[in-house]
Amino acid sequence: MSDIICQWLNVELRLSKVTEPYSFTRDFANGYLIGEILHRYELQDDFHLFSKQSTANAKLNNFTRIEPTLQLLGVPFDLAMAKAVMQGRQGAATHLLYQLYIQLQKKKKSGLTATAMEVMQPAATARLHRVENSIYTERLKTVVKRETDLKMQKIAKHFHKRGQAMYNRSVMAELLKEEDRLKRQEERRLRDIEKHRQARRKQHEIMIQIQSAIVQIPKPPHARTSRASEKQLQFRKKQEVEYVHHEIAQFEKNQKRTSPAEAGAFLYSGRVTQPISTVDKEQWNKEYIESIRQRLEEDSAAREQREMRRRRALMEQLQAHEAQQELLREEQMVSRLMRQTQQEKRITVQLMQIKQQKEVLRQNRIFQERQYQERRLRDFQEALDREAVLAQQERLERSEEIRMERELHKQLVAERAQARYRKHFEICRGILEQIVDLATKAGEYRLLTANLIPVKLMQEWMELFFNGKPLYEVASVDPAPADPTPEQIIELEKLQILNNQDYNEYVAMKGEWVWHEEGESQAPPVNDILDHVLSRLQSLIVPLSVSTPRPLFPRFTIRACMLGKSYSGKTTCLAKISNALGLYVLSANSLIQDALLAYQQDKQAASESQKESQKKLERNGSPTEQPQREEEEEKSSPLESGPHKTSGLLEKEDKEKWSLRAQRGAAVEQALRTGKAVPDQLLVDIIVDAIRNIPADSGWILDGFPVDITQAQMLEKALNRTESDQAETKTHSNSATDKNSPKDPPPPSPALDLVVLLDISDEQVLERAAHQADGESIEQERDGRDAPDEKMSMTDVDTHDPASSSDEKSLGRKQIQHRISGFHDTWPKLEKWFGDQQNILVKVTADVDEDTLSSNVKIVLMDTMDSVEKGAALGDSRKMSTSSSAEHTRPESACSAKSKSATPKSAGRRYVEEPLPKEIPVYLVPYWENVCNSYVTNVKTVMQNLRSERKLIIHHLYNIRENFRQYLQKTDLKQEFVSVWQGDYNSVPDNIREDEETKGELHQRLDDLRERLWDICDKRKEEAEQERAGVIDDGWLDDHTAVLINHYSALMQIEVGRFQDSLCLLRDYYTAMCKTAFPESTRGFTRVPLIDITADDHVELEEPKIPAPAPPERLAKSAEEKDSEVEEKKKTKLFPLVSCRSPTSELLRQVLHHPDEKLLQEFFQTALSAVRSMVLAETQQREEEEGDEEQKQMEAQRVQTSNSATDNRKAGKKKGAPTPQQEPSPQPVVEKNPEEVKRKAERKRIKQEFTAALKREEHAVKLRLELIKAHALRTVSSLQQKAEQAYRNMEEWLGTRFLSEMNSIDQLTELVRQHIENGVQIHHELVLQSADFCVDGDTLVVASPSPAPRRSPLEQSRNSTLTVQQLHILCAQLRKTAPAGLMCSNELTEVLHELTSPHMGSDVLPEPWMHITPSQFDELVCVLAPDSEMLDWRQFLLSAALPWPFPSQTQLLKTLQRYRAVDTAGTGLITQEQYAQIELWFPSERDLPVPDDPTEPLPYDRLANLKKFFFSLFASTHSSPLMLDYLSMLLYFCCHPEPAQGFTRALSLVIGHTLHYKHTGPLTQSVPYIEGAGVEECDADEEVESEEAGVSVDDVLRVLSHGDDHVSSRLNRFEPNHRSRDELREELLKVFKELGFKGEEKIPFSTLSQHPFLQDLMEASSQYLLPDIHKIFQAQQTEDLRSFST
Repeated sequence: MSDIICQWLNVELRLSKVTEPYSFTRDFANGYLIGEILHRYELQDDFHLFSKQSTANAKLNNFTRIEPTLQLLGVPFDLAMAKAVMQGRQGAATHLLYQLYIQLQKKKKSGLTATAMEVMQPAATARLHRVENSIYTERLKTVVKRETDLKMQKIAKHFHKRGQAMYNRSVMAELLKEEDRLKRQEERRLRDIEKHRQARRKQHEIMIQIQSAIVQIPKPPHARTSRASEKQLQFRKKQEVEYVHHEIAQFEKNQKRTSPAEAGAFLYSGRVTQPISTVDKEQWNKEYIESIRQRLEEDSAAREQREMRRRRALMEQLQAHEAQQELLREEQMVSRLMRQTQQEKRITVQLMQIKQQKEVLRQNRIFQERQYQERRLRDFQEALDREAVLAQQERLERSEEIRMERELHKQLVAERAQARYRKHFEICRGILEQIVDLATKAGEYRLLTANLIPVKLMQEWMELFFNGKPLYEVASVDPAPADPTPEQIIELEKLQILNNQDYNEYVAMKGEWVWHEEGESQAPPVNDILDHVLSRLQSLIVPLSVSTPRPLFPRFTIRACMLGKSYSGKTTCLAKISNALGLYVLSANSLIQDALLAYQQDKQAASESQKESQKKLERNGSPTEQPQREEEEEKSSPLESGPHKTSGLLEKEDKEKWSLRAQRGAAVEQALRTGKAVPDQLLVDIIVDAIRNIPADSGWILDGFPVDITQAQMLEKALNRTESDQAETKTHSNSATDKNSPKDPPPPSPALDLVVLLDISDEQVLERAAHQADGESIEQERDGRDAPDEKMSMTDVDTHDPASSSDEKSLGRKQIQHRISGFHDTWPKLEKWFGDQQNILVKVTADVDEDTLSSNVKIVLMDTMDSVEKGAALGDSRKMSTSSSAEHTRPESACSAKSKSATPKSAGRRYVEEPLPKEIPVYLVPYWENVCNSYVTNVKTVMQNLRSERKLIIHHLYNIRENFRQYLQKTDLKQEFVSVWQGDYNSVPDNIREDEETKGELHQRLDDLRERLWDICDKRKEEAEQERAGVIDDGWLDDHTAVLINHYSALMQIEVGRFQDSLCLLRDYYTAMCKTAFPESTRGFTRVPLIDITADDHVELEEPKIPAPAPPERLAKSAEEKDSEVEEKKKTKLFPLVSCRSPTSELLRQVLHHPDEKLLQEFFQTALSAVRSMVLAETQQREEEEGDEEQKQMEAQRVQTSNSATDNRKAGKKKGAPTPQQEPSPQPVVEKNPEEVKRKAERKRIKQEFTAALKREEHAVKLRLELIKAHALRTVSSLQQKAEQAYRNMEEWLGTRFLSEMNSIDQLTELVRQHIENGVQIHHELVLQSADFCVDGDTLVVASPSPAPRRSPLEQSRNSTLTVQQLHILCAQLRKTAPAGLMCSNELTEVLHELTSPHMGSDVLPEPWMHITPSQFDELVCVLAPDSEMLDWRQFLLSAALPWPFPSQTQLLKTLQRYRAVDTAGTGLITQEQYAQIELWFPSERDLPVPDDPTEPLPYDRLANLKKFFFSLFASTHSSPLMLDYLSMLLYFCCHPEPAQGFTRALSLVIGHTLHYKHTGPLTQSVPYIEGAGVEECDADEEVESEEAGVSVDDVLRVLSHGDDHVSSRLNRFEPNHRSRDELREELLKVFKELGFKGEEKIPFSTLSQHPFLQDLMEASSQYLLPDIHKIFQAQQTEDLRSFST
């Protein structure tokens, strides 16, 4: 529930503060977020009055305002609930949010607004809620304490604590001093006692050593013992060598006798014809020798164990002997002490005398000490003064040092920022270079492909771009280099990326390999039976463990670590929290110190035990027993001879007896002695050992560990280790790279549950370090002043040097900068590891006091512990459900984990799992791996060839286009002829130029020049057409189309070969389950034909680079044999070749309909027929085998039947009974063998499963072949279309060039003719540059351009008048808010607020509307709906659209007649076309003046556009096409500044006659925006009717119901005085009766209008009121002008 609420608050609503389940009580305690939720659902209009503070006044304000809204929603919210939420009671805020979420979802589904919900609420309930709200407000004030009371309570509590503390200090100060003095005296006495005890112990040890030195054990002869041991070792080695030689000889004999190669050949006689290779034999020999060596190592280990047990027994005997010797020594010591008693008495007398002398000396010394004490006090005071001066000087030096450290810190920060900038700059530069390369590459290919870059090419570029590889080729890798350079390695990686992308798309049928037929999407076919077969074969080789390994660690409540900079407060915070939460704090420094201490203790104990054992060995016997002991030692073991070896053995045994912590400490000390840091792995092992010792169901947290990413990864690996990881790992065969291979297991969960970072700034760290240093110095001074005597007296006793600890602290403070820098270097990787990858990082701000920091960290730890507890409970339930389901699983359906993970469809299917020979998996698994590897390699090679061919085709098409374009730009001889002709023309004398004959001659010469230029153009055109035909007929397109088809044919060949390999695998697998011998397969691999492109010599030889898949018999051959076979296949044309098509002309291409498609279809049919033939042959072979088996069974039954009949006849003859007449005996019933029946059923299942697998493989390969064919057809068709487009472009360029040249010749001719007619010379040089005609070389002659079109007319906004476009925008927004036409005033306000917001733009509404004030909003609403909360927005838009021509009654009636004339069906509706054809009371088309300037737009016709707007305003949007209720529209236009006149106009429109109403009220105010501001109902030209028309009750009701179609929905809700239609009918009937008319009769309007009831109705009919809303804006503008003038 909490997660749902969090997602609702943070994702859907996006509150101003991100909330979490554990922070609900804190975040919602002040009620601000609850108000924000209600405001997001538009239920809390006064949200701007809410306060974010957590004070009492803020809570009182917020909870007082949200209570009515919650009551309106139906959420139970009383004083107790408010108190619980404000006090942060557990679960109160969550419960309230859940109920609020439910109610708001219901409100959202119903679509009701706040106003609608208030209106729908009954009046009694609303009144009750108001009373409850007032009571709730008063009581809430008493519950919530005032802010002043809280402050006074805090102040009183604070002063109470201070007083208590002062009292404690004053009373207990002396007592504490006295206790401290007694404690120090007791400590001094205990140290003296310990000192004397140690002295006595040392003296005792010296005496023991003196006594033990008397016994001496002679050493045995060294030479004899060493020789014997060496001879014995040599003898043992010799025996082992002889034994190994014997075993090897025996193995070779056995191998020669029964060779595995012969056995394998015998078993697979039908499939393998070659023996096992020499490499396999050597491998088998190595494995056997390795097993022999392992056995020898086990024997040696057993011998060592036996030796250790024997030594242990000897040690026990030695210890017993030492105990006896100890008793003997004690007896001797007692006797010696008795002899020394007399001497001690004499010494005692002398000591008493000396004691008396000492007492006298002591009294004298006390007197002297008193004198010295006074002198020491004076000296001490002087020393304190000197130390104070030195301390002040030290403070100054310290402040200077701090300043220098801060400067150094700033310098380091600047250097880090610079380094970070350089790093980011390099990254951005690399990305920018790749972006530039991508842009330039796209630009180049836009030129190559005429702005049509293939989608696949762009995908390849993006893949390389995302992988950070260059798009341009940096080196050539064709042919593949043996020792590639770095640039060639990059190119090879690019090829690998693209190959993998194409292969993945091909296998997954995505991208360009998606299935396109009939709009259906096909998923890649999956054969679950084949997946099961492969999984079972792999499991037979490497059995899979089913049980989950048990973890090495017990269950913990939390596993966490706390990180941060130095002085961030990690240790202090953990010290406060650990006891409260019951956590174990593990510090790396403490654990290292414990390990070193354990090592020192164990080392000391080991040395003491070694000394004691050495002493016991020295006292092991008398000299007479030495020879016997020597003989026993020689017999026992040569390794124990000699004292040196004995001591080494004892030391080794002592080390083995050390604890694990002591061993870690020894490693730590060894590392520290070399001057190196503790290795990370050793540190992790120490921490893991400590974690292992922590009891279960408790938690632990690491203090400041790990420091870097290496330690984090090592810790992750160590904590996630299981028992199976520590066991011996077995080698698994690599599964083939195929869709059937199992997926990798999911990554393990993080080893830690939480990582807390105490975030603190560097300046704060430096400040804390300086503050701590100052505090230590002050404390040292205070201690010096308080206890000078103790200091001086402790100097001789205390062995600890305080200067060393102070030096270490000062050294740590000096290294603080380096520690901060190191943290900044290592933290980014740790943040990425814990934050991004594992998502367990929580940052806590440490720039607060200790109590606040501890509470924040404690909350985080408690929340994590709760989540871990919930996760553990969920995991236990899942384990129980899993175990219970596993118990009911049938054994037949249990299969390997790989098959389950790879094929989820096979979970509920039962497969045949008969036993298989051991050789079958050993043979089939490597065979399938080779098949899959060759399949992947071949497919990638084909994809690479297709990409190369595509690139070659794109460049070729671009080259032929560019070459043809350059050919068209080739120069010709036209300019030479023009220059000669111009020279001849200018050489004509001027005096004869006016002659007509001369002019005719010149015109003739000009015609000849033009003809010659035309001939040159025609010749150029013919040459260009020949060039184009040569490009088309060069055969390049046909050859490379054939190459493409060959590549796709090779891909089909790969799929067919893969199918045949799958068929062989399935056949061998299922045959091995029912037969011992395999049938010999005589079928060879089917070859898909290729196109022979080697017929022409000028075409380069290009064969597909995909080798044919070899049969399974030749998989083990060497590379040389394979190469020879490939050569032989090429020679014998193993692939059938189809003749290549010769280059054809365009006419022949039109006759032949897609010959490439025919070839592809033939290749596809060949592959398909090959697949069908293989399936059919396999099926026939199975049927033949079944027929043979059935025939054999029938023969066996026939023989059995004949034998039984013969036995019966013999038995009858022996009895001698008369032979009755022979009758046909019934067929004897043969009893079926149960095993035979079971075997038949299994064979039937095997056949069915094999057939199903075969059908699925057949379906898959057919689908793949169809996909390849479709892709090939699309590729070939695309190539042909691109080539045809290129040829069409060449033809278009040719025609355009020819027409341009002809136009330039015509322009030249026209210009020259003008000069001839004028009789002047041509002074300008005439130039024909390719297809352009220029004068003087650089002046181009072009045709005069056409005039630019006028700009579209645009309406300008004036004052507060809305333009037609703004009216359309406002109408669309209002229709979207209230489609029915009625809306409340709040909705109108919201719409106008939204349109006047800055993000909507400044031209949505006029300038006065954009700056509308709240008072103008209220005035506008009052004008539009004076007596109701609902208003008609169409009426509002009519008043907003002013000015428009105001119609009279006659104009409205005439317009109605025109509409009814068009509406022949009498439906009351017309279409938009009919509406446009009818004129309103104003002309829609007017003759507007056209401006003289062609650049200026035409005047804007507002009336014509207003007519279109009126249709969109009143037309119904629910019908298609749009229909208009013209009577309803005209009733809207009946509105008037006075509602009574508007009612009269509407009634006259309904009855179809003109009516007049004399208003007796005040004068009508003028409407300045109405044209012809008169308010009279008739125009001057209206004809007054002689007879007055009558009015019926229905006519009046029709007028009253206009604009209020949903009258029933408005009753008793917004207008308390509003009456229903039935009530109005009853009232009108009464009026008619009062006037003397019946209800069905019509009454004159002059009579009816005088009745008071009807006058009230007419005056109150606001739907016919036309308010002037522009006066509101005019009044505001007038006030602004007045204020500005003043």
